[in-house]
Amino acid sequence: MKFKLDENIPWILKNVIESVGQHEVDSVFHENITGIDDKELNRRCFEENRVLITLNSDFINPFDEFYGIIIMRSKKQGKNAVKDLFERFLKKYSLSESKGKIIIIEPKQIRIRF
Repeated sequence: MKFKLDENIPWILKNVIESVGQHEVDSVFHENITGIDDKELNRRCFEENRVLITLNSDFINPFDEFYGIIIMRSKKQGKNAVKDLFERFLKKYSLSESKGKIIIIEPKQIRIRF
């Protein structure tokens, strides 16, 4: 599967994602599109068949079409807190389950919307 890390997601997640399968990871930062409008970012992810991984809760109510969205809601700041939260998610779910869904990862629960 293909994923795009939003500008607020640490690049260290690339290694975590690639360690659990044959996944391709890109980022808003590395594509030099930081500050891109949410709607445009969603459109690009949809056209590229990429699941967006973000801390931006604006994506909870998605646009008409989306490929998949993973929203992380960490109570703690910093790349290690985000990494730890994501790794807890991976212990229970496969990334292949994220296509066509909005997944909200919180410290005490994981919600999945279709």
